[in-house]
Amino acid sequence: MIPYICTNCAKSFELNSIVYKCPNCNGILWVKTPKVNVQNFFNQERKFTNFWDFRDIFPEINQDFIVSLGEGITPCKPSKKLGKIWDIKNLYFKDETHNPTNSFKDRAAALLISHARSLDYNKVLCASNGNQGASIAAYASLEGIKCLNLIPEKIDVGKKAQMIAYNSKIKSKGKYSDEAIQEALNPKYKNYYQCTPEYNPLTIEGQKTISYELIHQIGEIDGVIIPMGSGGLLVSIWKGFKELKQSKQISKVPKMIGVQTKTSSPIVNKYNKIKEQITKNNENINSYALGILVKEPFYQDLALKAIKETNGIALAIQENLMLSSAEEFASKEGIFAEPASALTIAALNSLLQEKIIKKDEKIVCLITGSGLKTPYMLEALSSRAKTAGMGGILSTKLKILSQISLSKEKGIYGSKIKELMGTISLPAIYQHLKELEEKELIVRRKEGKNVFYTITNKGKKVLEALETLIALF
Repeated sequence: MIPYICTNCAKSFELNSIVYKCPNCNGILWVKTPKVNVQNFFNQERKFTNFWDFRDIFPEINQDFIVSLGEGITPCKPSKKLGKIWDIKNLYFKDETHNPTNSFKDRAAALLISHARSLDYNKVLCASNGNQGASIAAYASLEGIKCLNLIPEKIDVGKKAQMIAYNSKIKSKGKYSDEAIQEALNPKYKNYYQCTPEYNPLTIEGQKTISYELIHQIGEIDGVIIPMGSGGLLVSIWKGFKELKQSKQISKVPKMIGVQTKTSSPIVNKYNKIKEQITKNNENINSYALGILVKEPFYQDLALKAIKETNGIALAIQENLMLSSAEEFASKEGIFAEPASALTIAALNSLLQEKIIKKDEKIVCLITGSGLKTPYMLEALSSRAKTAGMGGILSTKLKILSQISLSKEKGIYGSKIKELMGTISLPAIYQHLKELEEKELIVRRKEGKNVFYTITNKGKKVLEALETLIALF
């Protein structure tokens, strides 16, 4: 029996099967973890050597059915360089690329395939935009279970290649993951064990272990920055911290900070109360962050609740800053992250400017997956190394303009831009600023000895146009 509780009406249920909607009000169900389980879990002496050390806080699964590829217990690394650049004293990176298939989804896959085995299923179904499908395929392959992956047209080719390598059957459905996820409810798949993350609450249970690990590794934290697609990962981490707080293992739940790309930011738009207009023009969304490209996020309302309850924020970042941040992150911290993960790095400057995070707070950026799964990242970095002439100049100006756009009303000064960009000299920064000012894309304002730069309306339009070109090409 699995103990569920409705996140909407708070009614509890004990059911034999996987259920994701409340029988009473149709709200989203998640697994009810008794407070005593968490307390007993911490009362026992544990070394936390593997993911299954957390089995006491999962629904009960017979030891004989446990499946593992060595997932979990991933490193949480203190920043070596970026923390100094941003003057954040306690900046950490939770590096989920160390999982067997190079993403955080291996945590969910281990739990789901173990549960499928315990119920004697011989085939599983997963609809996703990449990482969960690749993970499920790997763990199913290990156990000789047949796997069917429903995927959208827009998917990172590296993740699709993993599915093929793990001998999964693949069926394409729609341009975006929303259509593939809907297809997973087709009655013709009723004999499959459901591994689609939106439809299996055990996914949340597997992913919440990240919260437990963080507390074990670095103690209490002030905030965690998380990329959002469906919102499920943010909800998972929030649930984990809520359980820790309720069992008095921590004094507070850290700020949940959710990040999306400006190309596709439905959760951020709802957070900012921006009404999205569905038109023919945005029916084709072009983004490098395919791992979080979702038009109608399943966990949107719960994610927003988590953000508001913890005094966090939802924000959207430009695509070019996401890509340049991935490059900078690899060169300065030695972690090659997929675009969605790099959003957490790109968000740091904006969060500091808006004082959502403070320089003396302990902040964790969640690195969800590896850039090795996204070949165009490799191509982009390779091409950038060869870029010269006008292309390089425009690329630098775009980065500077993007940094200024994040500075809000106060603006930003030249030496601060130098700190954030790192690889370009201060004289070159000021030359670019002069040229941007001459084009009326930015304006300057003197305040004491400092000169602050802010973006103009014309600059915003130019930046938006360049963002569109990047997304298209």
